[in-house]
Amino acid sequence: MVDIEKPTESQNVPSEKHQQDINDMPVEVKANEQNYHSGDSNEDISEESINFKVRAGFIRKVYGILSLQLIITFGAVLLFQNDSIKSFIMSHHRLAGNLLIFSSLTFILLFLILACNRSLSRRVPYNYLFLFAITTCEAFLCAIVSSTYSFQIVSTALALTIISTLAITFYAWNTKTNFSIYRMVFLVGFSQVVMLGFIAFLFRIEALYTAYTFAMTFIVGMYLVYDTQLILGKFGKAYSVDDYIFATLEIYMDIVRLFLLILRILSKLNRRN
Repeated sequence: MVDIEKPTESQNVPSEKHQQDINDMPVEVKANEQNYHSGDSNEDISEESINFKVRAGFIRKVYGILSLQLIITFGAVLLFQNDSIKSFIMSHHRLAGNLLIFSSLTFILLFLILACNRSLSRRVPYNYLFLFAITTCEAFLCAIVSSTYSFQIVSTALALTIISTLAITFYAWNTKTNFSIYRMVFLVGFSQVVMLGFIAFLFRIEALYTAYTFAMTFIVGMYLVYDTQLILGKFGKAYSVDDYIFATLEIYMDIVRLFLLILRILSKLNRRN
């Protein structure tokens, strides 16, 4: 009979080592899974950082262009406060009126072209040419209108416009309220206020026209908050980074409307006093 040898301790070592390797495998897999998820997290952070830098560059470009527009516009307003220019406009009021109508219609036409053809607003240098033409028309319009007011009223309106714009912009940057969801509310309110102004002008109702001026000032201020938040992209809805010309024009027109409305309010207050 052949004796069957019992396994010695030395023969049991490989088996125990193999068992130990099996026990260690989940730990290695878990470690690999942790490293995998860590890599995904780094990729997400990197992508978020890139998006933030792109949006920051877009914001700088918009407010840089806007600053140049406001310098041109308010510079023209102050230039037309010169006594010789004001006397020329007053003595040639029919010519000034025709130029005012021409500037307004040209501004509307150019803006509608850009609004209906967004690809044109993204093509350099055509977008900058349109922007310069629109700014020139609006600056000329504001300058002619402001030339009919005294320097004290115009300078006060400019100061109040700058202060109001900075305050509204600061609020839009820091508020946690999402105004980008109220677009239809602002649109309906704007249309109703315009109708109110038309009725006031048609029937020559001074009190109604005053109410229209104050209500429109409030609506324009809300639009400035709305457009600012679309530029910042704080709440998901945002202008595309390629639409920097159109975004700049929206903010620019809000500020110009605010200036003209404040000018009317100060004029009415000055007449009462």
